[in-house]
Formats: sequence, C-alpha cells, structure tokens
Amino acid sequence: MINYSTLAIPIIIILVVGGVSSFLLVYSFYPEKHENVNIDGKCYELIGQAHQEFMNLSANKEIKTLILQLSKVEPNDVSIPIIFDGGDSEIKNFIDRFHLVVTSYQKVKYYPNIDGLVVVANIAKTDLESIVSNLTYFDVNPSAKTVAGSIGVEPNKYITLEELKDVSARLTEFMDNGIREIIAKSEGVKSAECRNNMYVGQ
Repeated sequence: MINYSTLAIPIIIILVVGGVSSFLLVYSFYPEKHENVNIDGKCYELIGQAHQEFMNLSANKEIKTLILQLSKVEPNDVSIPIIFDGGDSEIKNFIDRFHLVVTSYQKVKYYPNIDGLVVVANIAKTDLESIVSNLTYFDVNPSAKTVAGSIGVEPNKYITLEELKDVSARLTEFMDNGIREIIAKSEGVKSAECRNNMYVGQ
C-alpha cells in the first residue's frame, strides 16, 4: 500500500502511483517473456500476443500516470520537480533542451564502461506536457528506456493527497479493465497454477 502522506521517490527508482484493486490482481514477470496474472482467484499465464498486449498495457499505464498527475497541477504556469535518469550525454542534452533547473544528481554505473546520472530537476508544466504527449511504448520500455521515458513526478505542493488517491484509483481501474480484456480476447492466455511467490499488485 502506498503511503501517500510520506510519498517520496527513491533516487534510483521512479515511483509509479498504484492503488488497491477492487479485485485481486497479481502478476509476475518471467525472463522467457511470460506473465502470470491472478484475477478473482483464477490464475492465467500470458504468452505470445497476450504477453505483448500486457507489456503495451503496462507501458500505457506509465504514460497515463504522468498525464493524470499533470492534470492535477494548477496553475499552468508553474514549475514542478521531476526525477529522471540516463547516460551522461543524453542527460546533458535533455537538461539543455528543456532549460531544466537541476536541484540534485547522483552518478551511477549502468554497465562497467557506461556512466550515468539520476537527476532531480524543476521543469515548466507546459514543457513536461509536451514531453509526455510525445512518449511512446519504446520510450518507456524497461529494456531500452529513453531519458524522457524515465521521468517521474516528484511529490510537490501542487498535487494534494486526495488528488493522488484519485490518480491511484483511475490507474487501478485502467489496469484491471485492460487485463480483463486481454484474458477475454487475446491469443496466448492459458490457465495456470497460482503461485505463492507471485508479486501482488497493490
């Protein structure tokens, strides 16, 4: 369960607002590109087309999270804090392009010979809206995220506790409906054994 009163994003991890599902929703990721989902006590394995649609749904959730958060920010002419990461050169270009005011950063190693940065900075709401409107599946794909696709909105005074709860509820409904539709209509859905070590979506 997300603690909204102390909502904070660890410097390496982008927090994606989640929520308590109206029904039991469980899913886990397998290296061989399978997912297991548990809906209302019934477990399924998603492979092939169903797996890809699940990945698309998850990517759309990341983008929708930013859209919903931005919809709560008023007025429109404010700057809000964001966190993002990437390679040194990509980060520098991103900061310069959008005239970001960096408030903190941390150096990281992605691979033995690749230096990177995790950055917290302020950005104009209108600029962030422009970035988000152009995000695609490929930007937020975990295996090849772009700097723009790594963006998360930091806790700020423009989004209230109640508004965060509303965002959470909308995202939960979005994922619930999407997974139900995948199970009902997609090829590559198989009945599966329910696993004790499955990740429980909250």
